[in-house]
Amino acid sequence: MTRLWLMVFSIFALTDAEGQNSPLPIQKRVNDLTELCNSIQIENNRLKLQIRSRDSMTYTKIRSNIFEAFTIVSQLSSDYTVTSDKIAVTGLFTKLMQANNPTSDILGFRFSETIIKASEKHLKKELTSEHEKSRFSQIIAKIVNNPVISSMSSFNPITAVTSAIISSVAGFSSTTVEAVKDGNKVRDVKYTTIDAFSQQSIESFREELQPYIDFYDALNVASLKYISGIDNLNLRYTFLISQVGLYKTELYASIGCDDNSTFYQLSRMLPDPVIQEIDYQIFNSDKAIQQCGAIASKIPGLNQTVQDYKREYNLLLKSLLNEYIKALLSARKFAPESIDKKKIDTLIADIEAFMLDRN
Repeated sequence: MTRLWLMVFSIFALTDAEGQNSPLPIQKRVNDLTELCNSIQIENNRLKLQIRSRDSMTYTKIRSNIFEAFTIVSQLSSDYTVTSDKIAVTGLFTKLMQANNPTSDILGFRFSETIIKASEKHLKKELTSEHEKSRFSQIIAKIVNNPVISSMSSFNPITAVTSAIISSVAGFSSTTVEAVKDGNKVRDVKYTTIDAFSQQSIESFREELQPYIDFYDALNVASLKYISGIDNLNLRYTFLISQVGLYKTELYASIGCDDNSTFYQLSRMLPDPVIQEIDYQIFNSDKAIQQCGAIASKIPGLNQTVQDYKREYNLLLKSLLNEYIKALLSARKFAPESIDKKKIDTLIADIEAFMLDRN
């Protein structure tokens, strides 16, 4: 605009000077003024277009940011549920729980059967009396099937049951009765108590079960690490979901929208310039729109916080599943007659497929 006034001032100054020195025809003055007016009009139109283009860009950016904020904020509050519940609603979660349960045969063996076979192989064979063998079998069955003993160790029930068996057999003894005679008369009766099992047999029993103990230890370590990580993330989520809720309330209140046909309301408040000719200055100077635009500008940061949360959860889940795969691969080394490798390989394949689907 300053440039236009300089042009006007220059033309009038020139015209006035020439009029003083040598009078010009009236027509020339009219032509000069007409040309000046045309120049001013052209410049004015150019400036209007420039201002409208600038206002259009400002409006388009504000409108885009507001629509994006309303789109994202409606998704943020459900992101945690979708993230953390995704594994729980799949069959894989059930399979992982079964793999971690010594009474399940999902891996082709049951702990109860394995431990009974090991006890018969290393311990029961040392007993010679049928009565003692029967008593020994009853003791083992009570320990294996006793839920109280199994729950004594929340970390690894196999460790608890194995320890209970070893403790019992360590005190398992055989008693022999010998009559001391004096001629044909029984003068005394001697009772001799001896340990029923050698230390070597007990150690062999323990060594055979050690790979199973290590296997369930690995699964439990991975599970406890995952649970601990989830607990920490849940604390963050409580704060995060509160922040999302407050942000959503503030965003909707700023422009007077509600959850009923939100985007229809936005389309009426912020019309699309491609469809409708609008006065950008009116919308750009609207206080409610300015406030809503300022609030909408915060959505990228909030969205990033939620995405970071999801990323940490996925890393935690990936760590759990990788540890399970590692433990399952070790289980393939169990005695061939005690396991079904096909079942182990199937579970590994299911875990890998799940991980691939999440990438």
